[in-house]
Amino acid sequence: MAETTGITRIAVQVVGVSMPGNWDRPLGYTGNKRYVAVYWDCSVDDVYITDGLVGRSGGAWWLYANLVDHDARQQISATLMACGVSDPLNNWPLGGHETYATHGLILDRFEHSLWVAQLSNISRSLSLQHLSSGEDIGTITMSLIREKDALYKDLVIRPNIPCDCARGWVLLSDYYMPCPRCQRSGKIEVIPEVVTF
Repeated sequence: MAETTGITRIAVQVVGVSMPGNWDRPLGYTGNKRYVAVYWDCSVDDVYITDGLVGRSGGAWWLYANLVDHDARQQISATLMACGVSDPLNNWPLGGHETYATHGLILDRFEHSLWVAQLSNISRSLSLQHLSSGEDIGTITMSLIREKDALYKDLVIRPNIPCDCARGWVLLSDYYMPCPRCQRSGKIEVIPEVVTF
């Protein structure tokens, strides 16, 4: 519980919202840190998720859009006002297609709670969770570069058809599971028919 005390210095908790157990996984986070930040990155026009060191876009943006536009819009708006945003509905501070984010959501992956804070405070606070665990940031960065290079070498284009799942993920009560048919790709590989004469 001591770690939560640090987040309360920079963020305000969104009351009445309990997040699914692994909501961060469909968004593309594969790490194990307790806190991740999520906001809309206008420069790539996509949702962005980060743990303060590792970040990415290109995940399940519709989960984020459903959360901020429908499921928890009122609660998030009230929390933004508690953070000092005067009119969050007309000037959405979590970013949009044409506006840069000034605030972000912080997901507590252990407690399944949601928080709101200014992005400048978020980046500084989240990077501290890496230092407290004794990880060498230089080593992590180099391993990520090697991993990215390996992924690019393994890219193979294959014909496929859309899967009937929710874009690669299946919601089981309050936990997301990768679709067993398409393995999170949202598409099923088409095996070419062998024609014999």
